[in-house]
Amino acid sequence: MRALLLYPLFPESFWSFNKAIALVNRKAFLPPLGLITVPAILPQDWDFKLVDRNVRDVTEEEWEWAEIVIVSAMIVQKEDFNAQIQEAKRRGKPVAVGGPYPTALPHEARESGADYLVLDEGEITLPKFVEALERGETSGEFRAEEKPDVTQTPIPRYDLLELEAYDNMSAQFSRGCPFQCEFCDIIVLYGRKPRTKTPEQFLAELETLYQLGWQRSIFVVDDNFIGNKRNVKLLLRELKTWMVERNYPFTLNTEASVDLAQDPELMELMVEANFNSVFLGIETPDEESLALTKKHQNTRDPLSESVKTIMRYGLRVTAGFIIGFDGEKPRAGERIVQFVNNTSITLAMFSMLQALPDTGLWNRLQREGRMLGDSANINQTTLMNFSPTRPIEDIAKEYIEAFWELYDPQNYLDRAYNQFLLIGEPKHKRKSRKIDFVTLRAMAIVFWRQGVLRKTRWTFWKYLFHIYRAKPKLWGSYLSLCALGEHFLAYRELVKEKIEAQLDAYLKAKASQETAEATSETPELTVTSSDREHNSAA
Repeated sequence: MRALLLYPLFPESFWSFNKAIALVNRKAFLPPLGLITVPAILPQDWDFKLVDRNVRDVTEEEWEWAEIVIVSAMIVQKEDFNAQIQEAKRRGKPVAVGGPYPTALPHEARESGADYLVLDEGEITLPKFVEALERGETSGEFRAEEKPDVTQTPIPRYDLLELEAYDNMSAQFSRGCPFQCEFCDIIVLYGRKPRTKTPEQFLAELETLYQLGWQRSIFVVDDNFIGNKRNVKLLLRELKTWMVERNYPFTLNTEASVDLAQDPELMELMVEANFNSVFLGIETPDEESLALTKKHQNTRDPLSESVKTIMRYGLRVTAGFIIGFDGEKPRAGERIVQFVNNTSITLAMFSMLQALPDTGLWNRLQREGRMLGDSANINQTTLMNFSPTRPIEDIAKEYIEAFWELYDPQNYLDRAYNQFLLIGEPKHKRKSRKIDFVTLRAMAIVFWRQGVLRKTRWTFWKYLFHIYRAKPKLWGSYLSLCALGEHFLAYRELVKEKIEAQLDAYLKAKASQETAEATSETPELTVTSSDREHNSAA
């Protein structure tokens, strides 16, 4: 069987870093880890080709070569997901789909025209799919009644990737999260009992990347890396030795819950294993909102002190924030900006709340009749998909203003500078590597744009030289963070434009409905019209 694996386009988002990764000639930030795991599970006598459409388009030869097309996607990729399925069907190719989007909204996957829905986790459902093919079945839906043992998951097929196209690489140690946040779909998709690979298994995956010549950062894409603290400590002790023996070939970063700050041993082990940053789901500094959404782990210790503690150990903190929780008091956006500035979190992912399929929030809002449609599209440029307890126009206005302020060039530089003054320097020594032409060119562009053209040029040089003197081991990382600012300067314009357009469409539809009701007519409120869906996907 000749299988063509397709990964749809991502719209521009917080994490796309388009303008920043272009400086170093990269096409995409991260590869599709789930999709390269699929061919490792499928029969090994099949032939595979993989095309990440965020890197390049599919060629005519690849379309002709394929006997079956396999597409995986997240919700945010829905527009190109549908387009690729339709293109495959136009060419007479059978299509199998899987991943978080089809699993969460299978009716949309069916409506897209896909022949086979391979849902849930592939270790269980891919063999069922293969058996159906062998029986000659031309369609089917395959689900798992239990969670797979990830210690049996094979090494992903990293060899199918165009490695040089990516800025970061992906690896996974565990799935699942022990907490019960109402808005989060992780526990719906992967459960509340974290399942971990063995240390030997994870190190074998890193060794594969090492042998392929990977020398940059790796994002450990766990839903909560420290969900099983016992097992992760066992891994980190062995990972430290592996890193030392190979002269720290890459840096690592991951996602974790904020209770990381309560475990000094764990933070120390992460730094020794060459982790240099961690993403925390902080969501909001408002304790009432945290309690309402069942994010109790964020209410046990002062959040700001937890963030600073993690930084002092040597882990740069990035974090997620959300506006629009039920019962939220006015000026929530201002409080988030104040918290971000006070803690010097440079990369603060900020979004309006979206209800995701089958989450506690989704189910509650459906019972209350507050959902605006039966879909979701989580992105920073997406309006809320439910009726909040505050006027949506107030929330949107606060969101736009706060996002704009967060990524003001001066504010961004101030946070980056203060964060690196706070971060502890790595204790281990790593041989310096030669700076290539691409890196020199990127540095020159950043120096020109931020050190000459921009109004913040004097701040840029002042901060850069001081970090070089005060934290020489972190100087390169600091400059990289400055470069990421290129993305956010442009992206805040897109956020403002898209949210204002969707809000305007929503308010016009609402006014039209109110007028119709006043005259005893009841046309549909088009808050999920094609225009809004297009804006959301973009």
